[in-house]
Amino acid sequence: MATPPTVLYPRLAELPVLREERVLALDCQNLLAPKGPIPLPHAVLRASADLSAALLAELAPERIVLPLFAGPCDAMTVIEQLEALHYTGKIVVIAPPLPRPALVERELRAAGPGERLTLVTP
Repeated sequence: MATPPTVLYPRLAELPVLREERVLALDCQNLLAPKGPIPLPHAVLRASADLSAALLAELAPERIVLPLFAGPCDAMTVIEQLEALHYTGKIVVIAPPLPRPALVERELRAAGPGERLTLVTP
């Protein structure tokens, strides 16, 4: 009998809307399928350096997915940029295991998005 695949981020599996919405994934090239462990093949992958009002207008994402830490900037920096660009959609931040994820989620939400932000840990 085959063993079911391990779900690395079970809270992502609880967000089935990710498969139905327009998703912009920033700095997620190593996290999302086909290269990474998280299956989200329809997401549009971009670097956070590409983030602009024009990109948001062109793609009109309902949800933006980004890692807590990646490359030259972290999630807080990107969230502040999104707020400055008046992005009103949902935000999912993918994080490694954290000792106090609820505290980190509160800090990220306090940057502006409030309940529109979800922090996902393994």
